[in-house]
Amino acid sequence: MVIESCSNLLEDNTGTVEESTDIMDSMDNELQNLSNKDNSDWKKFTPLATGVGNCLFIGTTIEDPCELMYKILEDIENTKVQKTKFLLRMIPISITCKANLQSITTAFIDLFAKHFSSEPTTFAIMFNHRYNNSVKRDQIINELANQVASLGEHSVDLSGGAKKTIIVEVVKSVCCLSVVENYRRFCKFNLLSVCGRPEKRTAEGENGDSESSGSSPKVKKQEDEQVNTEETEKEHCESIEREKEIPDN
Repeated sequence: MVIESCSNLLEDNTGTVEESTDIMDSMDNELQNLSNKDNSDWKKFTPLATGVGNCLFIGTTIEDPCELMYKILEDIENTKVQKTKFLLRMIPISITCKANLQSITTAFIDLFAKHFSSEPTTFAIMFNHRYNNSVKRDQIINELANQVASLGEHSVDLSGGAKKTIIVEVVKSVCCLSVVENYRRFCKFNLLSVCGRPEKRTAEGENGDSESSGSSPKVKKQEDEQVNTEETEKEHCESIEREKEIPDN
């Protein structure tokens, strides 16, 4: 599965809990249909509603969406050709679950076993949420960092050189999860940045008027939250590293 986040500003949240539940049920039904290849409406890629402005979810029957994403990014990186007009970012998603701590930690068990069961590696955690304030960032980061630490001598790298990046994307009542490589090399999967073109800071209004190129309060808030996420992640992970260094009595 792949989340596609467009460059326009996110709209205000007017959805209800009931709407969020309906969206989760709708996505579950669509994904179940995708898994049945005998279905006459079966397609390799199917758009699914998220209930969030400028954020699309594409369901797919491809076994590994991450490999597909790497090929797309490598092609853009090598050719320096912009191949999308309105699409800003594409994030490959391996697993979806309900947006709560238990579901998220359980869903990551198989992913972590696949990516962190061999030789020691470096990792970072990227957390983002849209229209959901019930999932606590600090709690999720702490739990996932502890899970990875329990699997071996893996270390945190927040300098931009982490070999593995754990992606946690919360969209209303749904959580989208994956473990990816070369996250910083591919500019956090920002297609324009990979292409080498500067990201546009203007967005077209409904009546065609351009908004100011300055960051709006909503955009500024998201940028501040991203900084706070990385700082919190670093504090949690450094605490775990210190605990490893303390010998048992």
